[in-house]
Amino acid sequence: MAMNRYSIEARAYWRRWLPARYAALPDPVAFFTHLGEQVEQQVGDLWDDLVIKDQPPVEETHEERVGRLGLLKAEAEHTVLSEMVRLTPEKKAAEDSDDGLLESDEEFQARLQGVQERTEWLGATADGLTDGSLQLDDLDDAQLRRVLDYMTPSFLRLFGTSVEDLRAQGRNV
Repeated sequence: MAMNRYSIEARAYWRRWLPARYAALPDPVAFFTHLGEQVEQQVGDLWDDLVIKDQPPVEETHEERVGRLGLLKAEAEHTVLSEMVRLTPEKKAAEDSDDGLLESDEEFQARLQGVQERTEWLGATADGLTDGSLQLDDLDDAQLRRVLDYMTPSFLRLFGTSVEDLRAQGRNV
């Protein structure tokens, strides 16, 4: 079986932060393939538990729901990877590193908060555009690019325009 994305991340982490343990593995490919499968199963199980325990808002939009579920999955991945993959770096590897690659819990929470804020903005903006309370002209170029990063260009057809039309109007999208 091929290595999944968790296997690849684990191998890269262990190579960098646990070089002695990595070097001692008799068959790294088999080890990381198996570890990745275990991580994938644990992430799925934890994500299921988090979703079951979660209390969704009553009038949640589709975009808000997608964002909320994405945050729960990110939380599950962070928890499982912290326990199974991102083990405490070996002393020598930690001493050799001054690049700050490890994300602290505070940085992770701040990143999750940023994702949630962007998701809520996107949901509110998409809702406003579709119900007519907001027009494309109400968005500056940066905001319009953010919407288009998450929506397909065919989304613009709902408004009788396209990326090419917007660019012809001088919009930087």
